[in-house]
This record gives sequence, structure tokens and C-alpha cells, in this order.
Amino acid sequence: MPVSAYIQSAVFLVLLAAALFGSAGTIDIPGFWLYLAIFVMVFVASFLGLDPDLFRERMRPGGNPMPVSLRLFSMVLFLHWILAGLDRGRFHWSDTVPLWLQVVGLIVVAVAYALCFWAMRVNRFFSSVIRIQADRGQYVVTTGP
Repeated sequence: MPVSAYIQSAVFLVLLAAALFGSAGTIDIPGFWLYLAIFVMVFVASFLGLDPDLFRERMRPGGNPMPVSLRLFSMVLFLHWILAGLDRGRFHWSDTVPLWLQVVGLIVVAVAYALCFWAMRVNRFFSSVIRIQADRGQYVVTTGP
């Protein structure tokens, strides 16, 4: 695994935390820490359990720079995290959401990431862009989710 992948992942996690906690104006939001922990677990599991070729493919699909659509998606994610921070930390728009429902939401996020990880684990062609990967010997995968 290239060192740049670890650095990019660390920078991503720092920016995620900065977006959440910075816009909230506090680090005293347990739900944000749990959400961040889910991301850390996903990154660690990815580094330890995914095919290195798949990892490279997902970071640079087809060896090309990240497509504009994925960059826009990343910007929307960061805007979403900033909005979440403003909500929970400063404006309290969603304070009426019961704790049990917040916990269910975090569990759903964790299960969704686990399902994606499983799919990537059994399908080494699980690219972030749809393309035929003849350069990687792509074939039809018949196992997994």
C-alpha cells in the first residue's frame, strides 16, 4: 500500500473531524465521536482487508485523476458534515430526535459500510467508477452481496 494512501486517509479523517466539530463549535458531541469511530474502523479494515489493486483502483480509477463527479460528491459530503455540526452544536434543529433513533441511525451507517466492505472484499473490481477493467483481468463475480 503506498504511503500516500495512508496520508490521504489521515487527512480525510482530520478534515471530517474539523468539519463536524469545527462547525459545531464543540467536541462534546458523543454521536460525532461514534460516527468518526465508524469511519476509522472502515479505513483500518480497508487497509488490512482489501486487495491492494482494488485500493489503488478506488483512489485513482483506471489510473486517472479522480473524476469531477466524485470530487463534487466529496464536496457535498463535507457540506453535509458542516450542516450536521451546525445543527447539533449551534442551532439544535434536530434536538427532538430521540436518542434511540440516533443510535439506530449510527447502526444503519455501520451496517451499510460493513455491507460495502463485504462487497469490496469479494469483488476486487468494485471501482468507484463504472468501467470495464480489462487492464486488471475483470470477470463476473458470482459471490457476495
